[in-house]
Amino acid sequence: MSEILVYLVMGAIVTAGVAGFLLWFFNKGRRYEVEYNKGIEAYQEGKCEEALQFFHKATVIDPEKTAAFYNLGLVYMDMKKNRESEKNFLKAIELDKNDPDSYYNLGLLYLNLERYEDALKQFSAILKLTPDDREALYLGGLVLTEMKDYDGAIKLLEKAVEKDNENFGYYMALGQAYDKKSRAEHNFNDLDAAMFSYIRCIELNPENEEANYLLAICSAKKGQWEDCVKYCRKVIEINNDSEKAYNQMGLAMYCSGDYDAAISMYKKALEINPEYADAYSNYGYVLEKQGNFTEAVKIFKKHLALCKDRDALTSLKKHVAELEESIRIKNQ
Repeated sequence: MSEILVYLVMGAIVTAGVAGFLLWFFNKGRRYEVEYNKGIEAYQEGKCEEALQFFHKATVIDPEKTAAFYNLGLVYMDMKKNRESEKNFLKAIELDKNDPDSYYNLGLLYLNLERYEDALKQFSAILKLTPDDREALYLGGLVLTEMKDYDGAIKLLEKAVEKDNENFGYYMALGQAYDKKSRAEHNFNDLDAAMFSYIRCIELNPENEEANYLLAICSAKKGQWEDCVKYCRKVIEINNDSEKAYNQMGLAMYCSGDYDAAISMYKKALEINPEYADAYSNYGYVLEKQGNFTEAVKIFKKHLALCKDRDALTSLKKHVAELEESIRIKNQ
């Protein structure tokens, strides 16, 4: 009889212990959710410091949950506190290696910091989890382009385009990868591929200023001056203050032999941006072509005062000295 009573008492103690544990466990989960939700609300309202406090409290309550660490990474990234952002994204990945969001945002952080190899590792991790992830393909392509692995970039970006052929940003990135490969390898086939992608980009987004400008540059490389002018005019239609479009149109007109029109374009570019070094250089060469050496020297010297390219400076200084000598001899 006494033994039965002991067992009953022990059973009651065990039951009470389980109940206490369950009460603590569910209360812990509830406290975590309260702090976490306060953090989300503060973050959405732009109150980053408050959001950090709430998310930190949540991680103390339950250091095994991923979400608060992930959101700490986002808030710190918004605040440009890169080291803290990286630390929290890495913790989120440690807790859940199958969550692509942490890899994605850590990759973006590294991309913004120009830590390209680290960024590529994150986007590659996503592609191991989900090989058809369009954004990871796209961002991986961007990173490889920055790393000058143009073939690798093109491979990923073509897959991104295949997955979503209505995304003009993907075509833009693909065009730039082909464009840079063409410049590096002097390959006109890659230039044609770049132009095809830029054209597709503006078919999807006609007001894309950069794609139109890059088409103007590609057209100039092929000696297609009318097309160059056409795309420059489109850029100016989109943005009347695009000094680079006026400058490029000036080059096209110069190469077409219309020197007066070229000068008017360079003047417009310099009206918009009086410190646009390249426009001074191009303007100077047109004046020289017209035989106006004195004015050409003045304009070249403005370019020299602004130019940062040492090789270009050395070459142009020599050219200016030769022009000044010609002027001196002529005036004797």
